[in-house]
Parts: sequence; structure tokens; C-alpha cells
Amino acid sequence: MLTETEKDLSASRPNRVDHDRIADLHFLGNYVRRLPVTMARMMENAHDWEHLPYVHASSFASIDLISRGPWGWRAKIGLPGGSDFQLVDLIIDETRHYWVSTVFSGMGTGTEIHTQATELSGDEIEVDVRFYLPEAPADKTVADFVLKYLIDQYRVLYDEDLGLMSGRQSALDYRTRRRAEQSEPSFILVGEDSELDRRVNHIIETKAGRFCVRWRRDEWIAHSAVCPHMLGPLEDAVPDEKGTIKCPWHGYRFDAATGRNLDGRCGGLTAAPRLWSRDGKLYLANGIE
Repeated sequence: MLTETEKDLSASRPNRVDHDRIADLHFLGNYVRRLPVTMARMMENAHDWEHLPYVHASSFASIDLISRGPWGWRAKIGLPGGSDFQLVDLIIDETRHYWVSTVFSGMGTGTEIHTQATELSGDEIEVDVRFYLPEAPADKTVADFVLKYLIDQYRVLYDEDLGLMSGRQSALDYRTRRRAEQSEPSFILVGEDSELDRRVNHIIETKAGRFCVRWRRDEWIAHSAVCPHMLGPLEDAVPDEKGTIKCPWHGYRFDAATGRNLDGRCGGLTAAPRLWSRDGKLYLANGIE
């Protein structure tokens, strides 16, 4: 919940990047990095507020959205430890591939992170992350400490984001490739029933998508290995005692047996082909009712 003061602060914030303001800020330093991803995935990632406490759990404990739009997003963020919060917005200049993240309340108030993304090739970009404060610290030692902290944090954030962005691109490429294929067998072999390891998940690729076949409560079940929200990986999600699996990217929850979304935040999982046992072998009965 936002306090009245926090509501007023949030309502007063601009929804566009003011590039002229940079001249009034103190430049601490920057962090430059090449990333083997497309510009589309990078800009998608900038808009993606939901992934922060899941992909970046060491930096963000929670996030509660205040507002969002084509301009970016604004949220109240919980910091690790459970007691401190920040109000943060991330404002995007889409045409320039530029965005500004500002802490406007809480620890680090006034800190601004300006990022310029530049396309180097079809599948590689460079980000120049520039750190600003409202004014210069009185002590150079403090300035050096803050700069080192921010660079170390953003190095970790991009390490973690790279897995999400690369995984998303791989999922999109896979979906496109599978849709282009002409046909596939009606029965897709999972394996010899007596030899299948019940301790691991078995991933089966079909034209309809990737599916996970797993042993649960003395029977084999099958469910989509891909979250319908942003194609996050579900093959390693461990069902809880109720059979709920959770996407590691954004925390969306699904019933593994039925595929139903339990959050009301997106649609259900792609329906899995029926499992079929014949002659000691386990199959996915693709297209067989």
C-alpha cells in the first residue's frame, strides 16, 4: 500500500525522458557491456517490471506496480531484508533505445541510472549504463564506493537478465521453427516405461510445443514446458504439495495436472497431448483423443 505522500510523489512524476536534465546532474561513472541479444529482447526487458524479484532476487525482494504504459513503469520495490522500500520509475525513450531509472523515494533517493542501448549487429547490442547523483558527494571516497557498488550490481543484473533474454529468444525461435514443420507422428515416444527415470523430467518436443513428462503421485503426467506469459521455462519447476508449478521468470503459477493458471494473470498452459502406454512403452498421443 502507498502512503498519501507516496501517492503524491508518484502522481507528480513525469512520463517522458528529459534529456536536457543531464547537465544538472553529477556524473559518477559508467558501465559498458556487449550483450549477445537482439534490440527487441533488450527493450522488452526494460518494460518488464514483473521479473525483478524472481530473476534478481538478491537485489529485489518484491515489487508492487503503481502505473505503467508505453512510457515505462513506476513501482514500489521491496529491498532484501524485508524492511526497506524504494519508489522507482523506469522511463523509456523507445525511439532512441534509451531509458532512465530513478529512485524518487527511499534509500538512494535521487540516484538516476541512464542506459543507452546501441545495436551492433542483428543479434548483438551494447549498453552504456551511466550513473548520476543530484550533486557530487562531499568525499571522493564515498563517490568511489557508490560507483563501485552500482557497477557491481549492474554487472550481476545483466548476468541474470542475459539468461532471461536468451531463453526468451530461444523459445521464440523454437516456436517459429516448429510451426514451419509439415507433420509429425501421431505417437511420440517418451521411452520404455520400465526404464524411464522417475526422478527426472522428460522433455518432449512436438509441433504444438515443448512438453514435460514427469512422475507424480504414482503416475506419469504431462504439461507444457513453456509459460504462456513470455515463454518462460517450466521444465525444472518443482510442483508443491498441491501440484502447483511456478515460472522462474515472473512467478506465474499453474496447476501441473490441468494447466490452469492460478493467479488470474494470464491464460492456462498449452494443453498437453494425452499420455498413452502401449507394449511397455510410454507415448504422447499427439492429436489422438
